[in-house]
Amino acid sequence: MRWLDTLFRPVEPYTDALSAKTHGVVAVVSFCTFVGVIAMGFVPVTRRIEMSGYSTADLQAATSRAEVDTILQAFEPVMRSVMLLSVLDYIFIVAGFFLFFSVHSISLKMLSVHDRLVLIPKIGMGLTVISRLLDSLENLWVILIYTNPEDYATILIGLMNSSESLKWMVVGVEYPMFGIAIALALLTRFTSLFDGRSESS
Repeated sequence: MRWLDTLFRPVEPYTDALSAKTHGVVAVVSFCTFVGVIAMGFVPVTRRIEMSGYSTADLQAATSRAEVDTILQAFEPVMRSVMLLSVLDYIFIVAGFFLFFSVHSISLKMLSVHDRLVLIPKIGMGLTVISRLLDSLENLWVILIYTNPEDYATILIGLMNSSESLKWMVVGVEYPMFGIAIALALLTRFTSLFDGRSESS
């Protein structure tokens, strides 16, 4: 297990750089941004894009040049909204990164006395880096496609599809790991409180 600890050690500087209270503030601000981008950004902008008959999800799922070209033609009247959605996606990625990293950092501090349990938030932080990187790449391939609809490289379609598939595979593990880290940190916290009460009594 020592090699796992070594592998995920690079995430520790972020945790050590701030106090648990400061990480909490970062997490709250990031969560508000995270939810705000979804509610006030993604939802209305996506609705405008869907008036074209397609969504950006349809573009990301397209596997042939013919499919992509059809969607891009339909996007022409709402291209500003498509561009805005790409910008919002990067804000969402950054907010999600800080939210997950700060919450994992709090969990890491609370689980620091447990040699094995600390690996869970560390692994979660590693998965967050990978998922956000894949999400950023997926968004980049989409941007390169719709900003050059007449002459984009066909390989971008495959890169977009691969990035999306890998992203969801990682997210499928990342989110449960996030929940487990929080649950363990809370359990450790409440257990220590009860232990403290029993000792004082």
